[in-house]
Amino acid sequence: MKEETKEKFLFHDTVISWACIIWAVASIILMFYFTGLNQVTFTIMTFGQLFLIFGLILICKKQTAGGVLTVTGLSLIIIPAINEWAPLFVDNYSTNLLLPILITVGMILIGLCMMIVPGVLENMAERKCKVIVNAECIDYKELTQNDGSTVYAPIYKYTYNSKEYIKIREKYSVNKANTIGSMVELKINEKNPEEVYFEATKASKMLIYIFGISFFISGLGMFITVLAEL
Repeated sequence: MKEETKEKFLFHDTVISWACIIWAVASIILMFYFTGLNQVTFTIMTFGQLFLIFGLILICKKQTAGGVLTVTGLSLIIIPAINEWAPLFVDNYSTNLLLPILITVGMILIGLCMMIVPGVLENMAERKCKVIVNAECIDYKELTQNDGSTVYAPIYKYTYNSKEYIKIREKYSVNKANTIGSMVELKINEKNPEEVYFEATKASKMLIYIFGISFFISGLGMFITVLAEL
């Protein structure tokens, strides 16, 4: 009975994950489509959906950042809609281009930050951690997810200047990356041996760059469109 419940949770989680992926991809495509049509309001609203998607995902993972992203996404959907269609229902309502300008500039800045900041921060972290030590995988930290499945994060032990250190790599996966007792090389900061550099995965880097480029191009296109209406 327990296995059946776990399989149902896994199926449910898979369906929701694919729905979020399709929703996010569709939102990005619509952002470019509406930008090409000079539809600033619809572009901002589809951009807000991306924040909403990530917010809902983080809320499901019980992370506080999810609430911020969800509120931001809803604001980017509701406020432009009010600004666009309120004149149809409210007399003497004047639209204001300041809001679209601020939002589009925000999109451009977010896009630039997503393309530049992660790489800069990783380079800084790598430059600080130049000393290579041999570390032993001594155990795994387990975490039970909402669907009942268990994910694992490796725990490493290493020695530097005759002192032992324990480090948990806070990157969880369904499978255990290393067998307990296996040795791996870690890069540490000689001034602060507890600081370890773990390289970000290529998939996570690529995902950030794709979203960054999407936000930057869409924001720039909308900004030019808004300026043309002045």
